[in-house]
Amino acid sequence: MAKNRKQIEDEILRNEVLGDEEDYEEYARLRDAREGVRSRKTRIEQEEEARQSREYEKRRQLQEEEARRRAEENRLRTYDKKKRKKSHPILGFMIALLILIVIAGVGGLAYMRSLLTSVNSIDLEESLQSSISPQVRDDQAMAEYQNIALFGVDSREQDLLDGDNRSDSIMICSIHKKTGEIKLVSVYRDTVLDIGGGEFRKCNAAYAYGGPQQAIAMLNSNLDLNITDFVTVGFEGLADTIDALGGIDLEITEEEREYMNSYMDDMYYEIGTDYDEVTEAGMQHLSGIQATAYCRIRYTVGDDFRRAERQRTVLQLTLQKAKEANPFQLISVANAVLGKTATSLDNTELLMLILRARNLELTESTGFPSEEDRTFATIGGESCVVPYYLTTNVKTLHRTLFGQEDYEPSSVVEENNEIINSYVQ
Repeated sequence: MAKNRKQIEDEILRNEVLGDEEDYEEYARLRDAREGVRSRKTRIEQEEEARQSREYEKRRQLQEEEARRRAEENRLRTYDKKKRKKSHPILGFMIALLILIVIAGVGGLAYMRSLLTSVNSIDLEESLQSSISPQVRDDQAMAEYQNIALFGVDSREQDLLDGDNRSDSIMICSIHKKTGEIKLVSVYRDTVLDIGGGEFRKCNAAYAYGGPQQAIAMLNSNLDLNITDFVTVGFEGLADTIDALGGIDLEITEEEREYMNSYMDDMYYEIGTDYDEVTEAGMQHLSGIQATAYCRIRYTVGDDFRRAERQRTVLQLTLQKAKEANPFQLISVANAVLGKTATSLDNTELLMLILRARNLELTESTGFPSEEDRTFATIGGESCVVPYYLTTNVKTLHRTLFGQEDYEPSSVVEENNEIINSYVQ
């Protein structure tokens, strides 16, 4: 293969021996060749420096011209604003305000309604009636609240309504219909309850066996509740909601920081979500994926009880950001999350919840079973949390959620209580 000019010049420059000095002609030829190559390279470098200098000068002139142009535009814009302000100061403001009201109140609502059609929706009210006892159905205190089951599932394929999804988190959300007061209770996922058909095991298995319908029926029959609505969100849905609201601020420990980075690495391989590692402990501003990883931590002191508390903390901070959001941010939240959510709420109910966000106030947050009325046992080879006694825990739950000081559990709860107690006697 013939050598190109650059290869020949490089060989000349690498050649340390100019030749036999006794052969003067050969010596002179090689010396001239080397000096010629060096001169050519020097000339090329000088030409490149000159070209770069010309390019720099050209860019500088263009930047100066652009700066002068912008300054002139700003001067004219300022003059126009002053002129308009002098002419119609109040009229201009009212027109702008009217436009915003129309966009937010009409266009915004219409757009949000169109987004709601992307929600995975299922109506469970009729099928769940059999899980609600007559005693609960006639309870006037409970009738003042809208009770919703919140499920966070370990879903990688967005199969939120079925499939092998154990509920990573289970919460009961009670909203007072008049005041907007919210109370949250986490049902610890390892709590042994009747998940259906007299099968007593960890309650998070109910969702995997029968989706939201079986999971809600489990809550109703074991805890004397009247839930017919639910919202289920996977990893991405929670992360996207928090991102759409601008992230949240919370304090994390060094131990939590290390676990968060590990969980984010797992989620990157599970669902392909990019992330930035958390590099410091202390007060941090967390993105959606970082906050979701925080919710999943269960191996620090407190185990699953502490994890459920983290989940309620993140939900509380997210609700606070939603209360502070403007209508356009709420539309952004809806756009980000609704397609990744499954619920029994219809479009109108969802829209009303979104619009009521500013008036909702979280006043109570706790877990079930309570610390003073729980123990542990191995059931079916699994380490479980035992509500000991179930009846006592149900009374505490109703006092917390509905202010019922003298609630008496139903006969179904009494029967389940006896079976559950037998595991620790």
